Amino acid sequence: MLSVNMYSLWKDDTSNIIKGIGEATNNIVNYRHSLNVTEKRFCELIEDVQAVCDFWTGNTSVGVPKETAEKEAFQKFFSELMQLLLEMKKSGTIFERRIAANMLYTGKVYRYLGNKFQPEKIVKPSYDNIYVSWSKHPQNDYIESKLGGNITWLSCEITAPRYGIDLEAIKSSRGNEAEVVFPTIKECVTEIRYISEENDEQD
Repeated sequence: MLSVNMYSLWKDDTSNIIKGIGEATNNIVNYRHSLNVTEKRFCELIEDVQAVCDFWTGNTSVGVPKETAEKEAFQKFFSELMQLLLEMKKSGTIFERRIAANMLYTGKVYRYLGNKFQPEKIVKPSYDNIYVSWSKHPQNDYIESKLGGNITWLSCEITAPRYGIDLEAIKSSRGNEAEVVFPTIKECVTEIRYISEENDEQD
């Protein structure tokens, strides 16, 4: 159990956000290396994971970058979570295999890029191995309305041995976004469109 209540934090409470994410990450690492795995401990860990993922979905603003320290904390969390899920995929324990099967995602995902503060700026994709939010749905009118101006739309195909982290599996996806967390990897991107209010330009 986390000492920080992630559900009570404001998105500018950086020190407590990082503390909570760090505790959840450490709990993942400790669980991975533990010889004493019980279903009760597993359920407690999933609650911690869900709390961090709920904060991620509830406090990530489209077109607004995160603070560097917070972004780094999330990256470590998602990296360790992915390692755990890959290990659970081969587990001899049914409850571990089940959550891995549900959360490890392959298939098409889509992402919008933009700059809320400089809507005229064209944002190019960054192939930096950083975990970011994607959606299983190709269009999201809400996100388009929030960004306005110039929008970059990406299509991506995730295939094994790569996997995304499906947040719908733990009910952490917001609204109808059907969110999957996955890095922007050049070899996986199948299409890029640059869209403006005046015209659509396909790359």
